Amino acid sequence: MRTKLLGVIILFILILFSCQQGRDIKNTDLMNEKTALTDPLVKMENSSIMLLLDLNGGSYYDFHLKEMPINPISWKATKPEESMFKGHFVCFDRWGPPSEGEKANGFRHHGEVNLQMWKIVNAPAIRDGQMSGSMTCTLPMAGLELTRNIELSADEPVFYITEEIKNLNKNGRLFNIVQHVTLAPPFLDKTTLFDNNTLQGFEDKEDGSLNQEDIVLKWPQADHNGEKVNLRQFEGEWPRVASFVYSQNDKFGWVTACNPEKNLMLGFLWKTEEYPWINFWRNMENGIPTAFGMEFGTSGLHEPLPVVAKKGKIFDQNIYDFIDANAVVSKSFTAFLAKIPSDYKGVEKIEVDNSLFVIKEKNKASRDITYHMKKVTPAE
Repeated sequence: MRTKLLGVIILFILILFSCQQGRDIKNTDLMNEKTALTDPLVKMENSSIMLLLDLNGGSYYDFHLKEMPINPISWKATKPEESMFKGHFVCFDRWGPPSEGEKANGFRHHGEVNLQMWKIVNAPAIRDGQMSGSMTCTLPMAGLELTRNIELSADEPVFYITEEIKNLNKNGRLFNIVQHVTLAPPFLDKTTLFDNNTLQGFEDKEDGSLNQEDIVLKWPQADHNGEKVNLRQFEGEWPRVASFVYSQNDKFGWVTACNPEKNLMLGFLWKTEEYPWINFWRNMENGIPTAFGMEFGTSGLHEPLPVVAKKGKIFDQNIYDFIDANAVVSKSFTAFLAKIPSDYKGVEKIEVDNSLFVIKEKNKASRDITYHMKKVTPAE
């Protein structure tokens, strides 16, 4: 009798142990699943490029050729209060500082978007032969929603972005959105060549004044304190911030950065009606370039929104955008990399021809770089 009772007790203990093991396995699986769902890293790739994004703030922080793993956008802010700024991040619902009243209510420099945890809408996957995915975030104070759709070319070093801005407020409001592409060493140095098709610009003094464009700059050469400054290269600290407008007669605006010694080009292409401005920010330490911003967007005045609204236009071009209540505004751009020879002279122009865009080198007729544009459906 005692033997049977002992056997029952042992069997009961074994059953309990087995159940507990099952619970532990399930709990471990759930934790692994939760970790996977909350991992802030988003990786997308095709046969030629790797693109990495961070859901914590939504920045693109690595974009490189697989055969040449130099990441042009490796920059990270060094100040603790600006730790959310890195690589290519977006400034939204403003470009620049908040007003005193907004600052008291918690608004931050370049808006609150970089403090938000973005959510995956469609996880990266191959769709119609191309990798694509989407992510979204909501700005609780600004009352705006930003949804980003990312598509990689099937095999070229190109990706396409479409962002939809939705107004969740019951009233219309002005806003700004600027793509803050930030370069850093080793891609960035004094030999890096910058090119674009801008019309004219000015030094953005960031002093709250309403006549900052009094001295007009023309790319690529400017006069400063009696000296000629070549804006194509980052050789000196001036100008810290310079803003340039694109001609609305040009359907597309573009900007490129080339480092022939590193055999690499980074570039962006977009419609000027969506992004009419580009802003160049320089940061140099001990005579060495540490950061260079190529910031294309809806504004060319780095001031609080009340100052921007009061100014209204520069060079007859709006320096803010407007979205009505419950409305949705769409903006897009194309980003690309290219391997270039060590004697590359920079970009003269980019021609768009239906499904292609062709990058023309300065003073050369035979070294064109040709990529495909995004496939556009009739609904778009």
